[in-house]
Amino acid sequence: MSGNIYPDLVRVFYTNLQFVGNNLVSHVKGVDMEITHEVWTAITGLKYEGLRINKENIGVVEEFNKIRFYKNCLKKQK
Repeated sequence: MSGNIYPDLVRVFYTNLQFVGNNLVSHVKGVDMEITHEVWTAITGLKYEGLRINKENIGVVEEFNKIRFYKNCLKKQK
């Protein structure tokens, strides 16, 4: 990224950020902004697909170890 950064506008964006349906929505200086799955995947280059793991479907994924998963999500401590 290059160009000017406006910390106050960024702060307002995140302060007003909320989920509406499945989208992120914010309002800054009279402008409504909506981040949909399509926008998010285009920006990040990630795919929005796959199996969501939760306590209702955890039996679907064999060999899933939730303790190991959560430990892997923690930051490495030195």
